Amino acid sequence: MGTDYRHLYGDAVAHRLEPGEAMLACSEVKRPHGLASDPPPRPPAPAPGDGAQVAGMGVAGAVLSGVEFVDNIGGGGPTDWLIRLLFGRAARGRLDSVAAGYVRAVPTDDKLLFVVTDRRLMVLRIGRSDDEVRPFGTPRTPVVAAKLKPLWSVDRAEVTGARRRWHRLHGGRLRVMFRDGSWLELTGPLCLGRRRAGELSDALRR
Repeated sequence: MGTDYRHLYGDAVAHRLEPGEAMLACSEVKRPHGLASDPPPRPPAPAPGDGAQVAGMGVAGAVLSGVEFVDNIGGGGPTDWLIRLLFGRAARGRLDSVAAGYVRAVPTDDKLLFVVTDRRLMVLRIGRSDDEVRPFGTPRTPVVAAKLKPLWSVDRAEVTGARRRWHRLHGGRLRVMFRDGSWLELTGPLCLGRRRAGELSDALRR
Protein backbone atom coordinates (compact mmCIF):
# COMPACT_ATOMS: atom_id res chain seq x y z
CA MET A 1 0.00 0.00 0.00
CA GLY A 2 1.29 3.48 -0.84
CA THR A 3 1.98 6.26 1.62
CA ASP A 4 -1.11 7.94 3.09
CA TYR A 5 -0.23 11.56 2.38
CA ARG A 6 -3.53 12.82 3.74
CA HIS A 7 -2.59 11.36 7.13
CA LEU A 8 0.93 12.78 6.96
CA TYR A 9 0.07 16.28 5.75
CA GLY A 10 -3.67 16.84 6.29
CA ASP A 11 -3.40 18.84 9.54
CA ALA A 12 -0.39 20.84 8.34
CA VAL A 13 -2.08 21.76 5.05
CA ALA A 14 -5.26 22.77 6.90
CA HIS A 15 -3.30 25.67 8.44
CA ARG A 16 -2.57 26.95 4.90
CA LEU A 17 -6.16 26.85 3.64
CA GLU A 18 -8.62 29.70 3.46
CA PRO A 19 -11.88 29.55 5.45
CA GLY A 20 -14.21 27.04 3.80
CA GLU A 21 -11.51 25.71 1.43
CA ALA A 22 -11.29 21.91 1.20
CA MET A 23 -8.30 19.77 0.25
CA LEU A 24 -9.16 17.19 -2.42
CA ALA A 25 -5.79 15.46 -2.86
CA CYS A 26 -2.11 15.85 -2.06
CA SER A 27 1.13 14.05 -2.82
CA GLU A 28 4.84 14.42 -2.38
CA VAL A 29 6.27 15.38 -5.77
CA LYS A 30 9.36 16.67 -7.52
CA ARG A 31 9.67 19.24 -10.25
CA PRO A 32 11.39 17.13 -12.92
CA HIS A 33 14.63 18.28 -14.43
CA GLY A 34 13.98 19.46 -17.93
CA LEU A 35 13.81 22.50 -20.15
CA ALA A 36 12.18 25.63 -18.79
CA SER A 37 9.45 27.66 -20.45
CA ASP A 38 9.88 28.91 -24.00
CA PRO A 39 11.46 32.37 -24.40
CA PRO A 40 9.31 35.20 -25.82
CA PRO A 41 9.41 35.74 -29.59
CA ARG A 42 12.02 38.05 -31.11
CA PRO A 43 10.79 41.47 -32.31
CA PRO A 44 10.34 41.72 -36.10
CA ALA A 45 13.26 43.05 -38.11
CA PRO A 46 12.92 46.81 -38.86
CA ALA A 47 12.69 48.17 -42.39
CA PRO A 48 16.10 49.15 -43.91
CA GLY A 49 17.13 52.75 -43.39
CA ASP A 50 15.06 53.44 -40.28
CA GLY A 51 17.88 54.28 -37.83
CA ALA A 52 15.67 55.04 -34.82
CA GLN A 53 13.73 51.83 -35.26
CA VAL A 54 16.93 49.81 -35.70
CA ALA A 55 18.28 51.24 -32.44
CA GLY A 56 15.00 50.49 -30.68
CA MET A 57 14.99 46.94 -31.93
CA GLY A 58 18.58 46.52 -30.78
CA VAL A 59 17.64 47.54 -27.24
CA ALA A 60 14.59 45.26 -27.31
CA GLY A 61 16.75 42.38 -28.55
CA ALA A 62 19.23 42.90 -25.71
CA VAL A 63 16.42 42.92 -23.15
CA LEU A 64 14.90 39.77 -24.60
CA SER A 65 18.29 38.05 -24.55
CA GLY A 66 18.48 38.75 -20.82
CA VAL A 67 14.92 37.50 -20.37
CA GLU A 68 15.75 34.29 -22.25
CA PHE A 69 18.67 33.66 -19.91
CA VAL A 70 16.54 34.13 -16.82
CA ASP A 71 13.78 32.00 -18.31
CA ASN A 72 16.15 29.13 -19.09
CA ILE A 73 18.13 28.92 -15.84
CA GLY A 74 18.53 25.20 -15.20
CA GLY A 75 17.40 24.53 -18.74
CA GLY A 76 20.71 23.32 -20.07
CA GLY A 77 22.14 25.91 -22.50
CA PRO A 78 24.45 23.95 -24.85
CA THR A 79 23.32 20.69 -23.23
CA ASP A 80 19.63 21.29 -23.97
CA TRP A 81 19.58 18.36 -26.41
CA LEU A 82 20.78 15.95 -23.69
CA ILE A 83 18.32 17.28 -21.12
CA ARG A 84 15.48 16.99 -23.64
CA LEU A 85 16.51 13.39 -24.41
CA LEU A 86 16.72 12.34 -20.76
CA PHE A 87 14.10 14.46 -19.01
CA GLY A 88 11.81 15.94 -21.67
CA ARG A 89 10.25 19.26 -20.69
CA ALA A 90 9.31 20.17 -17.12
CA ALA A 91 7.10 23.02 -18.33
CA ARG A 92 6.24 25.04 -21.38
CA GLY A 93 4.74 28.46 -21.92
CA ARG A 94 5.38 32.13 -22.56
CA LEU A 95 7.41 34.24 -20.15
CA ASP A 96 4.28 35.66 -18.53
CA SER A 97 2.43 32.33 -18.38
CA VAL A 98 1.27 30.35 -15.37
CA ALA A 99 3.83 27.61 -16.05
CA ALA A 100 6.69 30.12 -16.31
CA GLY A 101 5.75 31.50 -12.89
CA TYR A 102 5.87 27.95 -11.54
CA VAL A 103 9.33 27.36 -13.06
CA ARG A 104 10.70 30.52 -11.46
CA ALA A 105 9.19 29.80 -8.04
CA VAL A 106 9.77 26.06 -7.65
CA PRO A 107 13.30 24.53 -7.49
CA THR A 108 14.05 21.19 -9.11
CA ASP A 109 15.81 19.57 -6.16
CA ASP A 110 13.50 20.37 -3.24
CA LYS A 111 11.11 17.91 -1.66
CA LEU A 112 7.68 19.28 -2.52
CA LEU A 113 4.04 18.78 -1.61
CA PHE A 114 1.47 19.27 -4.39
CA VAL A 115 -1.97 20.11 -3.02
CA VAL A 116 -5.25 20.21 -4.95
CA THR A 117 -8.11 22.03 -3.25
CA ASP A 118 -11.55 23.04 -4.46
CA ARG A 119 -10.18 26.55 -5.12
CA ARG A 120 -6.53 26.31 -6.17
CA LEU A 121 -3.36 24.33 -6.69
CA MET A 122 -0.53 24.81 -4.23
CA VAL A 123 3.11 23.73 -4.15
CA LEU A 124 4.82 23.78 -0.76
CA ARG A 125 8.41 23.01 0.19
CA ILE A 126 8.70 20.23 2.78
CA GLY A 127 11.31 20.89 5.45
CA ARG A 128 13.39 18.14 6.96
CA SER A 129 11.49 16.15 9.60
CA ASP A 130 12.98 14.96 12.87
CA ASP A 131 12.13 11.34 11.98
CA GLU A 132 13.41 11.51 8.39
CA VAL A 133 16.13 9.01 9.35
CA ARG A 134 14.30 6.26 11.26
CA PRO A 135 14.54 2.50 11.77
CA PHE A 136 13.27 0.41 8.87
CA GLY A 137 9.56 -0.28 9.15
CA THR A 138 8.86 2.58 11.55
CA PRO A 139 5.81 4.54 10.37
CA ARG A 140 6.24 8.21 9.55
CA THR A 141 4.71 10.72 11.92
CA PRO A 142 2.44 13.53 10.65
CA VAL A 143 4.23 16.68 9.50
CA VAL A 144 3.67 19.90 11.43
CA ALA A 145 2.58 23.10 9.68
CA ALA A 146 5.92 24.80 10.36
CA LYS A 147 7.64 22.30 8.04
CA LEU A 148 5.64 23.48 5.01
CA LYS A 149 6.64 26.64 3.16
CA PRO A 150 4.33 27.90 0.37
CA LEU A 151 6.20 28.39 -2.92
CA TRP A 152 3.53 28.80 -5.58
CA SER A 153 -0.22 28.62 -6.12
CA VAL A 154 -2.75 29.22 -8.89
CA ASP A 155 -6.52 29.49 -8.99
CA ARG A 156 -8.39 26.38 -10.16
CA ALA A 157 -10.15 28.51 -12.79
CA GLU A 158 -6.81 28.66 -14.66
CA VAL A 159 -6.64 24.86 -15.02
CA THR A 160 -8.07 23.48 -18.25
CA GLY A 161 -6.98 19.86 -17.95
CA ALA A 162 -4.72 17.26 -16.37
CA ARG A 163 -3.55 13.86 -17.53
CA ARG A 164 -1.29 11.08 -16.43
CA ARG A 165 1.44 10.30 -18.91
CA TRP A 166 4.34 7.92 -19.34
CA HIS A 167 7.96 9.04 -19.41
CA ARG A 168 11.07 6.96 -19.94
CA LEU A 169 12.40 7.83 -16.46
CA HIS A 170 9.12 7.75 -14.57
CA GLY A 171 6.35 5.17 -14.37
CA GLY A 172 3.88 7.99 -13.79
CA ARG A 173 4.08 11.68 -14.58
CA LEU A 174 1.37 14.31 -14.30
CA ARG A 175 0.84 17.11 -16.82
CA VAL A 176 -1.33 20.07 -15.81
CA MET A 177 -2.58 22.42 -18.54
CA PHE A 178 -3.64 26.05 -18.10
CA ARG A 179 -5.97 28.51 -19.79
CA ASP A 180 -3.09 30.52 -21.30
CA GLY A 181 -1.84 27.47 -23.20
CA SER A 182 1.08 26.73 -20.87
CA TRP A 183 1.61 23.49 -18.97
CA LEU A 184 3.82 21.98 -16.28
CA GLU A 185 4.74 18.46 -15.24
CA LEU A 186 5.27 16.74 -11.91
CA THR A 187 6.91 13.52 -10.92
CA GLY A 188 7.56 11.86 -7.57
CA PRO A 189 10.56 11.75 -5.21
CA LEU A 190 11.46 8.42 -6.89
CA CYS A 191 8.47 7.65 -9.11
CA LEU A 192 5.09 9.32 -8.85
CA GLY A 193 3.39 6.10 -9.86
CA ARG A 194 0.43 5.59 -12.14
CA ARG A 195 -2.08 5.34 -9.29
CA ARG A 196 -0.94 8.50 -7.53
CA ALA A 197 -0.74 10.48 -10.76
CA GLY A 198 -4.22 9.26 -11.61
CA GLU A 199 -5.59 10.39 -8.22
CA LEU A 200 -4.18 13.89 -8.67
CA SER A 201 -5.48 14.04 -12.23
CA ASP A 202 -8.98 13.02 -11.08
CA ALA A 203 -8.95 15.66 -8.34
CA LEU A 204 -7.94 18.35 -10.84
CA ARG A 205 -10.86 17.44 -13.09
CA ARG A 206 -13.51 17.72 -10.38
